[in-house]
Amino acid sequence: MTVVLEQLLILYIFLFIGWLFGKIKKTLPSQTGILSFLLVNLFLPTKVFTSFSKNFTVSYFKERYDAIIISVILLAALHFASIYVAKLLTRKGYEQKVYRYTLTIANYAYMGYALSESLFGEAGLTDMILFCIPFAIYTYTFGYAMLTGSGTSVKRIFNPITVAIILGMVFGLFGISLPDAVNGILGMSSACVAPVSMVLTGLTLSMFSFKELIGDIKAYIVVALRLVVLPAIIFGICKLLRLDVINSALLMSCMPSGLNTIVFPRLVDEDCKPGARLALISHIFSLATIPLWLSLLM
Repeated sequence: MTVVLEQLLILYIFLFIGWLFGKIKKTLPSQTGILSFLLVNLFLPTKVFTSFSKNFTVSYFKERYDAIIISVILLAALHFASIYVAKLLTRKGYEQKVYRYTLTIANYAYMGYALSESLFGEAGLTDMILFCIPFAIYTYTFGYAMLTGSGTSVKRIFNPITVAIILGMVFGLFGISLPDAVNGILGMSSACVAPVSMVLTGLTLSMFSFKELIGDIKAYIVVALRLVVLPAIIFGICKLLRLDVINSALLMSCMPSGLNTIVFPRLVDEDCKPGARLALISHIFSLATIPLWLSLLM
């Protein structure tokens, strides 16, 4: 439990620094594009590639291929359940989409990967990345289309994250080694994921006043489902069926709302306040819920 709290404290200190800088210098939040670009196109792909190239062997795939099957089933269940729940909570079309996305996709990458590596090492990180592959594809295809109103494109499957996964698998399966200098670059780049992602979260949340984000009861219901109900169901099923993906599944499901419900709508001038509201409230309450859930795995 102490280790979990220490890692969470480090992450949330970076989040607070981002929020504080955004409040002190009001123009900063509007200039976060470069951080988002580096995170999506450099820092996170290098972390994913490094993890897979070191751990994705033939024996590993034979032992863990079932994780993908379980993940696809879970993703389908969350997708259809979120449609029903969102319609119960609101009649506003775009708000329904934000709720659907939040109940299906949590902050598994920027925050979940960092915690997984800190708590379970590179092997645990590889397990989680493998388990989350269907969710990554969903995020950048159907999820993106849903939040921006654009069409679903097969081209979006081949984004920097999925390409890094594929390349990492190839390098891992064939045991391809890289020069020490390249490994050093990859290591330094991947180390930026956790601090940059949390600073970016803080900067993004600083665009809104605290008062205007905390007054919607529906947001608290969605956050309760995101942080308490879904992890409880997923943990219970994994325990009951004795599934060996329990670490990855629980860690993914107990994460707070991510930034895509803010970032994607901003690309098309949609209202990003519902996403910001969910992100703020879920990050606050996750300080209490994440340690409780992860204590079950320690």
